[in-house]
Amino acid sequence: MNRIPIDRFQGDPAIFVDENGADLIFQSGQPVMDQGFQNQALLSLLVSPGWCGNVLFRTADRQYGSEFESAARGTITLTRLNDIRQIGENSLRSPAFGTVSAVVQNSGPGQLDFVATIQPPGQDIRELRLTKNAVNWKLQAQYPARGQVVNGV
Repeated sequence: MNRIPIDRFQGDPAIFVDENGADLIFQSGQPVMDQGFQNQALLSLLVSPGWCGNVLFRTADRQYGSEFESAARGTITLTRLNDIRQIGENSLRSPAFGTVSAVVQNSGPGQLDFVATIQPPGQDIRELRLTKNAVNWKLQAQYPARGQVVNGV
């Protein structure tokens, strides 16, 4: 697989999800940038329906809102795992992502692993991993914007 070249001045300011919510990281006054994959996937999955930022989009097909996070709360059953997978795949349905398939596993007490395989049109397959530990989500993506963060900031 070819590594995507990173231009620290192109893209959108990268969204970093941690236990306290979401943050933007700046280095020398420049926000760390994402070329679209990580931000769009996170917004597609983790933004609740009725998100206030949707007022910026004129058409409903560009608005964000998913039941993914609320589906991942509560008691884990086989039905719930299948619901989370299906909601995750549906949340990532977009011409930008192309073909999407997902797997959800309960890998330990209070832990969920969501792995989405995404093949954007004309591009290599990308993998997005989200791990939920209790109430917190951890993102692991190929070529994440966090790879541009120096000194662990």
